[in-house]
Amino acid sequence: METKLPLTRLNTFGILVALTGIIFLIYANGLNTPFQSDDERHIQDSPHIKNPGFYANPSNIRNRHISGLSFALNYKWGKENPFGYHLFNVLIHICSTFLVFFIAQLTISKGTAWGKNSAQKIALITAMLFGLHPIQTETVTYISGRPGGLAGLFYFLSLLLFILASLKECRVPRVILYLLSLLSFAMALLGKEIAITLPVMIIIYDLCFIKGPSWVPFRSRLVYYLCYPVLAGAIFYLAPNILRFMDALNSENFLKKINLPLGLVHLDLLKHPLKLFLFPINLTFEYDFLTRVSWPSLFASIAIVLLCVFLAFKKFYLKNSLLTFCVLWFPLTIAPTNSFMERTHLFSERNMYIPSFGLCLFFAVILFLISRTEKYQAMWGICLTLFICTAFSAMVVKRNQAYASPSSLWADTFRKSPNKLSVGKTLSIHYLMEGDFASAVKPLLALLKINPNLYDVHQNLGIAHKSLGNFSEAEKNFKDAIRIEPKDPDSHFNLASLYGNLGKFVLASQEFDRADGLYKAKGKNPPAQFFSDKARAHNQAGIEMIQSNQMEEALVLFEKSVGQNPNLLSARFNLAKLLLEFKNDPQKAKTHLDAALALNPNPEQSRILKDLLNQANIRGEKRAMDDDAMDDD
Repeated sequence: METKLPLTRLNTFGILVALTGIIFLIYANGLNTPFQSDDERHIQDSPHIKNPGFYANPSNIRNRHISGLSFALNYKWGKENPFGYHLFNVLIHICSTFLVFFIAQLTISKGTAWGKNSAQKIALITAMLFGLHPIQTETVTYISGRPGGLAGLFYFLSLLLFILASLKECRVPRVILYLLSLLSFAMALLGKEIAITLPVMIIIYDLCFIKGPSWVPFRSRLVYYLCYPVLAGAIFYLAPNILRFMDALNSENFLKKINLPLGLVHLDLLKHPLKLFLFPINLTFEYDFLTRVSWPSLFASIAIVLLCVFLAFKKFYLKNSLLTFCVLWFPLTIAPTNSFMERTHLFSERNMYIPSFGLCLFFAVILFLISRTEKYQAMWGICLTLFICTAFSAMVVKRNQAYASPSSLWADTFRKSPNKLSVGKTLSIHYLMEGDFASAVKPLLALLKINPNLYDVHQNLGIAHKSLGNFSEAEKNFKDAIRIEPKDPDSHFNLASLYGNLGKFVLASQEFDRADGLYKAKGKNPPAQFFSDKARAHNQAGIEMIQSNQMEEALVLFEKSVGQNPNLLSARFNLAKLLLEFKNDPQKAKTHLDAALALNPNPEQSRILKDLLNQANIRGEKRAMDDDAMDDD
């Protein structure tokens, strides 16, 4: 027999406080994690991050406008401190969980015959599953997952406001609630375009629940149904790049972007998010899926979808419209990210934020039905619910640990997607940036086993070996990179730097010249230290040429060095000395010596420069006297 729980505002308040505390607790270890992946693009490289006023101007409306505004506000309050961005994400998730609770409670109490007591229990279980599920970590802990979180927040708010406006006992003027629902829908679309499914879900909600004495007649809300697609069209018109995959709404390239085989792959992949929801293990930042159709697997997926549709309409809808709603919610809300349009990633966990609500409500009903049976079975149902929520909480805490640093996140991803080239490349780059060169070698070697013709991987492996002191390996890696892609200037630059470290300055000078020519040909700016390193290499190569009695070549190299870096004192001195002693040109030598003395040399350097300048003056006077004598003749 079902235990009666008195419903009071205090009970609801207590539930919300408990949910807040638990969610804060399990996400606490993610609040101080650093920026990751796209965070740099959204925050550090955003041209409008320092100007929240940009987003207040309606003429500047663009895709994910509300998400951009939230990042700008975060920057205004905390600059580039990740804590504030993480806290904002957690607060969004808490508010979304509240909305899920109220939607479930109103739906069960007003749209079914189960009553208020059952509604509160199912709503609590739904909110706990939604708020604590590990699949939400990518939306919450990953700062750039915020667009999906904001879209979910306003998506749920819009649906809740529509439900409230459709109730007969509504105490607020309905038109206000409907307008607020439309406004929330607009905010959801400007958070992330996946919210486009809301008008369809509202119609399905109406068909499943809005019937009976608790609701206003259909004709009183019919006009508002039309407002949602009209509003969506207006937003797309004002911000045409909101559908970036279409380039523009009337783009002639749209049909070319339709990839029907990819649509079949996405249909087959529907099993994977369902599996992750039921068994959230081996969560990863990037998944490695085949992009070709596996027909046996696809037929199995189609059979599952058809079975769900059959149950939804032939069985559930006649007996339990709640289950129909849950079954339809997931495939319809995930459709914008699992369709026939090309995407960077076939599936991302953050795309499950809105779709997971239907699954949470579905399994909340099942857990409730177990717990309302006989006494001992009810105890098992309660224990199962608590076990699931405890396990989910522990998984969230553990999953957050992967975000401790960029390298830890990508190392975790590489372990789970070892054959995905982009993952291995990203991991190795983060290791190199963090100075962990020994750790960078392993993923780089693994990538070369997959494809030995990746010039950038050879190059990064060379950088790692060079930093570890394995110069022969580094030289081989850089030469392999040049062999595969001879027109890549970075490979030549890295090889030149290695030769400089090995004291092979003539070879270094030659590679620097090749790199410089390739940088110019590509219109690419070289690294900041390139020109200073090149000038030193030319200078040292000039010294080698003098030692091998190749004075003309040495002169050319010293002139290159001074031309590259006029403030390199040693190059000025060497050029001046060679001009004086080899070319017997004291006038040019004096020019370089005067320039060298203007570079604030130390006392010993000043003495040497002045001695050479005196020699130049003497030779200059002697040469002038000789010229005068010749004139007299």
